Amino acid sequence: MTPLLLKRSSIACFALLTSACSLFVPRSVASSQTLANNELLIASAREFPYMPARAGNITPDRIANTAMTSIVLKKSVESAVRDAVVSAWRKSGMVVTTHDRLVLSARIEALLVDDERSPATWTLTLNYFVTNTFTKQNVFVKSVTVHMFRQKFTNPAYALDDVVKLSVDTVLRDPWFRQVVGSAD
Repeated sequence: MTPLLLKRSSIACFALLTSACSLFVPRSVASSQTLANNELLIASAREFPYMPARAGNITPDRIANTAMTSIVLKKSVESAVRDAVVSAWRKSGMVVTTHDRLVLSARIEALLVDDERSPATWTLTLNYFVTNTFTKQNVFVKSVTVHMFRQKFTNPAYALDDVVKLSVDTVLRDPWFRQVVGSAD
């Protein structure tokens, strides 16, 4: 095998391997509201507004980043974050024991990736709301900012799931949140 042919085949293999990483994206939940546990509902994607996109600063499927290329998701950031919240909640094992009907929603204040240097820093700011559907009152409101370090060339869907899980874990550790949902440990 000639060195030129070896070099070309290695480039082709590298391209195939890196493109295959984007094929394995977690499946999303189809319903507009998802029952998390007992009486806690996770609101629909429209109740997870992506504020930079709503302000017109970025498209709804794009994550702001510092590198030359853009990070574009296969679905809107609102849907991706909402689905990641549902997944993180289910994996948490937290049980809701309240008899009131509670709905969890969040406003996506910031989502950006500083990927000029390796490792890339993912930053997510979510403002969480738990609303009692009977009284129409917010019974829990908290803004959470988390940072996560990932390799520069990583699957954005997986990285987004991981940074959302960090955010949800922060809320789940909050004593006020545990009191509101009446969790039993």
